[in-house]
Parts: sequence; C-alpha cells; structure tokens
Amino acid sequence: MTRRYVPVTFVAVASLLVVTTLICASEPKDKAGVPQEMKMTLQQFEKVEVLEFDWGWIRWLMNSKIDPKAEMTLGVVYIKPNQLNPMHLHPNSGEYLHVTEGSCEHWVGDKWVTMEAGDTIRIPKNAPHRARTKDEGCRCVIVYNTGDRKMVTLDD
Repeated sequence: MTRRYVPVTFVAVASLLVVTTLICASEPKDKAGVPQEMKMTLQQFEKVEVLEFDWGWIRWLMNSKIDPKAEMTLGVVYIKPNQLNPMHLHPNSGEYLHVTEGSCEHWVGDKWVTMEAGDTIRIPKNAPHRARTKDEGCRCVIVYNTGDRKMVTLDD
C-alpha cells in the first residue's frame, strides 16, 4: 500500500465509525442503556396459553403478537391419537415441522409422508398439507419464517 491511500482509508474507516456511533446513539434505550433492538422476550412453556382443538392443541411460543419484533413464529403442536387436522396452507410462509414425540403421517402435495420422532419436514409456502395420527399421538415443534403466520383452511 502506498502513502496516498492511507489517508483515504483512514477517512473511510473514521467516517464509518462516526456514522455507526450516531446510529447506535440514536436508538431508543431502556433505563440500563440497552438498545431496544437488543431486548428479548421470554416465554415459559407451562405458562403459555393452550389453544384446544378437537384434534389436539397448539401453544404459540413466539410470534409478532407476543413480541412485535419477532421475525419468526414458533410453536408446539400436539395431535391426539387417531386424529386428523384440517387441510390448510400458509400463503405467507413456509412451515418447518420437527417431530419430538410419537409419529404421524403428513400429507404434502400428493402423498402421505410418515414422520417419527427426530424427523423434520419443510412444507413450502402455499402447499396444502395436514397431519394424521394412528394409535399414538404426535408432538412437534413448528416454525414459520414470519412473525405473522397466516393460515387458510381448505375444504376436504
């Protein structure tokens, strides 16, 4: 590097530091000086509302209703034995489903896919899908790549 580039590089780095400092200084902070962007939300599983359905239940652990800054939706779903949830799709998000207990079959596209504990599936945005169980129930972690998950129930 020659000398003539040193001042330009120094000025560029110094300018970046000043801009970064101004941006960070302008962010709203709490009483302890922590920027609002760094605030977190804690959900305790046993205290989360259980949404009951004929086929099972869902507990929403995180979404933009719980935390307006949430960029994803996270939940736990349980499907009772010998049940079927409604055919539906998500027009604004893909869904990621990880089986933590039991097993189920998941209809995606034009076929049933068998899933057991430890299996994970990605369901594309707008793909009609549903789950059914046999003799055992199934518990899954479900994740959507938006804080504001939409669901459209379809006729069977």
